[in-house]
This record gives sequence, C-alpha cells and structure tokens, in this order.
Amino acid sequence: MDDAMHLLSLSLMEPEAPLFLYSPSWLNVWEAHSYDIALKNTDTNSWAFKRFGTRADAYDKEVVNRTNYMAYISALEKVSDVAMQALPQKERMLLMKSRTAFIYVDSWGEAAGFEYDISMLHLSTIDTLPKNLVKKFSVDNVTCKIRGEKNALIQAMRLAQDYLSWDIFDFVIVCGGYRAIPLLAFTATNINPRSKMKESRKIPGMNLSIERVGCFIFSQTTGDLKVNCGPYFSADSSQYQKNYASDIDLVAFSGRASSITPFFNHHVKLLDLEKKYGSSGCITPALSWHHIFQHAFKGGRMRTILPDYNGGLTYFDT
Repeated sequence: MDDAMHLLSLSLMEPEAPLFLYSPSWLNVWEAHSYDIALKNTDTNSWAFKRFGTRADAYDKEVVNRTNYMAYISALEKVSDVAMQALPQKERMLLMKSRTAFIYVDSWGEAAGFEYDISMLHLSTIDTLPKNLVKKFSVDNVTCKIRGEKNALIQAMRLAQDYLSWDIFDFVIVCGGYRAIPLLAFTATNINPRSKMKESRKIPGMNLSIERVGCFIFSQTTGDLKVNCGPYFSADSSQYQKNYASDIDLVAFSGRASSITPFFNHHVKLLDLEKKYGSSGCITPALSWHHIFQHAFKGGRMRTILPDYNGGLTYFDT
C-alpha cells in the first residue's frame, strides 16, 4: 500500500422514512415493463425503495416517484457538516488553508428531469455541482463531477489517490449521493444479460434500493483508515492472481458473488454489502467502511470489490 491515502473523516446518511414497496402502474408503461424484466433478471418478486423526501400525502403508487428533492440536497449539507466537524480543529483549519480539491459523484449524471416539480435554481445543484458545498470547504482549486453509475465513488477515489501521491493537493474531498429513481434502478439492473445476471434462489427475495449520501475527506496525513485503490481488471482472470493478497481478512463486495471468486480463498470471510445494507448505487462500496466502525474491525485488512457490467472489476483495500 505504498501509494495509499488516509481517510481522515467520513459521514453517511440515509432517510429516516420507511421502505415503500414499488407498485407498477399503467400510467408509466415503460417503467412497469422495466420493473418486470428487472425482477426476472434478479430472480426476485418485489422491489422496495427508501428515499429522501417521501411525502405522506402522495398517492400510494406514486410515493416512490414523487419525492421532495430538497430533502436530498439538505442531506448533502448535513453529511458535509458532520464530516467537517469530525476532524480535529487543527486539521479543520489546515484543510481550509491548504491545497484542496473537491469531487462530486453521483450515479446518473443529469437526472434532475426525473425529479418531481424541480426548480431551475436547484436543478444545477443536482445535475452539475453543489456550489454551496464548494463554499463550505473553501475550495478554490480543482472541482469536478464524476458520473460513473455504480463505479463513480471508486473512480473518484482513484483520482484522489493520484492527486495526493503526486503531491498536487493536500486534501481531497469526495461528496456525493445516490438517488433511487425507480426507472433508472430497473434499467441499470437490466444492462446485464439475463444468463450472467440471474442466480437461482430457492425462495425469491426482495430488492432494496436505499438512497444514501456521503462525504469523505482524504489526505496523506495519518488517519484511522488507510485506503489503497487497485487497478481495473478486465475479464482476463490471469490478472487477478497477480494482485492476490494473502493477508486479506474480509472481502466485501457489491454485485454477483461469482464475479469475485478469484480474489479470495475459502478461509476469507465474505460480506455482501447489498444483501446486508441494501443497494445504494455508487455509495454502496462506502458501506464497507461503515461495517468496519460498526463491528470494530481492527488490525486487519479488508478488500472491497465492485464488478462491472463487462466482466471486469475494480477494488480498494482498507
């Protein structure tokens, strides 16, 4: 982990609202059709959503679509405040005065068109860059947005690692979130051919899509967690063995378990992030850090693996 960076602070947040079961409607035939295909491809019989800004006065079949986007924007503000306040005062002051880059990530890119009754004032906050967060961290250097579907966070982490190891910046702040828009969640699942995606179950289960927002502050300064992003691997399995590490104690993954078998032996514990915490798009890999703090995982090494749609994968070690 020579080029490793340190995760100085992190904050994750999900809605306090309950899960709502999706119910297809003839008012949106394409969404209902995508829902049916997604259930077949994942071998499940239902889909539940947990979203920011769900409204009690919404019609039952529209509650997961007609959400208040302001709750999502407010959540981004809150996690940024928590991540900042979690830093020691000396580090906070140093961050404000140092070379700092800001990276915003999300799964869908320009998806404000799917929001219910959104104003032009807030459209750019969701689609491009939350300028209020840039001001909050006093960033006057590089700012950018990465739209990489479920790979967005790991792509941002690899960029942050390069920035820090090349001594271009002293701190890199990565903020972002996942909007669980039903149609996009269904069609993202349907990208995979059914033969590769479907894994037989004795009892069909339920898919969970949970919106989450997160803020992560990286630096070369020593922190609680040391993170190292590995290279991208194509479908060529011979590449896997070159990066196999015998000291890995836990393998966390998001996606199909069959895609990660070259990375572990039978003595390594496995953690299916989506099965344990629900799917949160590009934020899902960050749930491995949540697991570390929740279960007091100390002194070991965890590898988080994210397969893509083309048979390849990316990973990072913590």
